[in-house]
Amino acid sequence: MTDYATAKKRNRELHAQDVTEQRESFESNPTQLIIEPTNRCNASCPICARHFWDEEANPPTDLNEETIDALEPFLATADTVIAFGHGEPLIAPVFWNLVETARRFGCRVEITTNGLALDEAAIDRLIELGVAIVNISMDAVEPGALHGRRGLDVARAEQTFDYLNRAKYERGVKLPEGGIAVVVDRENLAELPHLLDFAADLNVKTLLVNHLVAWDESLHTLSAYHEEQHMRDTLAALKEKAKQTNVAVVLPFEMLDDGRCPMPVQTFAVRASGEVWPCCNAVFRNERYSFPAGNVHQTPLRDIWNGDFYRRLRRAFFGAEQWPAHCRICPLAVDELASHLRSLK
Repeated sequence: MTDYATAKKRNRELHAQDVTEQRESFESNPTQLIIEPTNRCNASCPICARHFWDEEANPPTDLNEETIDALEPFLATADTVIAFGHGEPLIAPVFWNLVETARRFGCRVEITTNGLALDEAAIDRLIELGVAIVNISMDAVEPGALHGRRGLDVARAEQTFDYLNRAKYERGVKLPEGGIAVVVDRENLAELPHLLDFAADLNVKTLLVNHLVAWDESLHTLSAYHEEQHMRDTLAALKEKAKQTNVAVVLPFEMLDDGRCPMPVQTFAVRASGEVWPCCNAVFRNERYSFPAGNVHQTPLRDIWNGDFYRRLRRAFFGAEQWPAHCRICPLAVDELASHLRSLK
């Protein structure tokens, strides 16, 4: 039986050497895989990129078993697999196969879901598989606001987290931890303290806050950057309030590595089609922000991981050259209003 724990430990050691020595071509494999189970969805959130992208360039696609098989060399050495993309993971035909495979290779698994298909049977199975984190996307706790933004009923969300807690207690386990992913804009800033209270009451461990990415001018007016000081004061107060709870609040830009995007040195993001992107923010095809690094069905994984695009981004990460234009205006890295307009057409 393969000792994946040893393989992952060795990969972490190689990764540390790659970073310390500022190599362009890494001897290590990625420590984190982001895998999109599907770009289809069972919801219609008005802020989603799916309403604004070119549908011909981004046809409905599900991950298939051949793609999972192709990723096995990296699953053997990766620490974390994040099932995430521009679709609802739980409706993907191979979702459970993906999770089971990742766990068989000893990977920590995190998922982000809209919660609509997260019933008790699904929760039971996630517990049995030892998934680490289940994040539910919910941007409000006021019933009308949440339903309008996410199509999710507040009572349903409360029941979901309550069942997760009870089911874990009955089995004597601590995983999965519950999390909430929130997209913040001018309309729901005032909801953040209530979301924190909701999370604390239901043993939710993490509140992940991201700014609205305006895929169209119609969304741009909603950006919290139009009320910048109020936005910053609200986020600061939220962080302070969280100190009185057991909820970890992660604000925008706090996951950067000393202000730098860590994806070029740690992450392999795979679309449902098998395309690999060195970016978690633009993983779909459009005229302005398309930069796939390869396809796992056409190119060996290591050749993609150390291909021209990844090497260029690593040179930028280590300060050897300027970041590409699309990175310099990335809304996940640039703390200003202009970066959050990402026209897709």
